Amino acid sequence: MKKAISLLFLGLGGMVASAQGSLQFNQVLIVTSASGQLTVPANKVWKITSQGTSGGIWYDNYSSDVNGNWSITNPHPCTGATSGSNTVRYLRKRLCPTANNVLVINGTKSNMVASGPLWLPAGTTLAVSTTPCVNTLSPNVSSNTPYYVYDVTGSGVTYFECAGAINAGVVPNSILASIIEFNIIP
Repeated sequence: MKKAISLLFLGLGGMVASAQGSLQFNQVLIVTSASGQLTVPANKVWKITSQGTSGGIWYDNYSSDVNGNWSITNPHPCTGATSGSNTVRYLRKRLCPTANNVLVINGTKSNMVASGPLWLPAGTTLAVSTTPCVNTLSPNVSSNTPYYVYDVTGSGVTYFECAGAINAGVVPNSILASIIEFNIIP
């Protein structure tokens, strides 16, 4: 009896394996909100192996402007001058919220982090849904202008900084999903 059951399982296992075909690596895809809605092509299968968020940095006016006094220990962040002073915009630097950044599979939001790798059969639609964040600076901070930053992206430190221009407007905020595409070989 035991031998007969074993043969039955072996026979069924062979039928299942031959019905599924095999998978052949085709390519790796990187999907973001800029990718739009994608559809898994016929005779392909996608395995979403990982996702991470690429939430951007955004700025807003934090408080009244401060006076920048430049010295050897605190040089002007744009020019390196070690003397003089000027009024400097006080900004708050924050990470874009990422809680609403999700994969949308056939119209249903999916939290891939909770469910692990996802396999998508041919015909499945995939999109990235995000909540954009916006620099709320008024007016824009021009290029090569120093500003004082309260940085809440990490430890909440303050410092003088000189980066490129910071424009009011939408900041990129997306999911970055890594997908392996396989060909289905009958």
